Amino acid sequence: MGTYGLEGVLRAWDMGKITTEQAIGQILLIMTEFHKRISALERNRNKNHNNAAQEPKLQA
Repeated sequence: MGTYGLEGVLRAWDMGKITTEQAIGQILLIMTEFHKRISALERNRNKNHNNAAQEPKLQA
């Protein structure tokens, strides 16, 4: 079974297409993916912020 996306999981569970345990498992997979993506965004933001702080400022 592939991941449904959060709305799809809730819809499938509500319609009885997946069990509560399957819904929880799918939601945990979705949350894990969100965590990975947020962590990557935070790393990139911090790297960009640090690079910007190290760049010399141009004088006009």
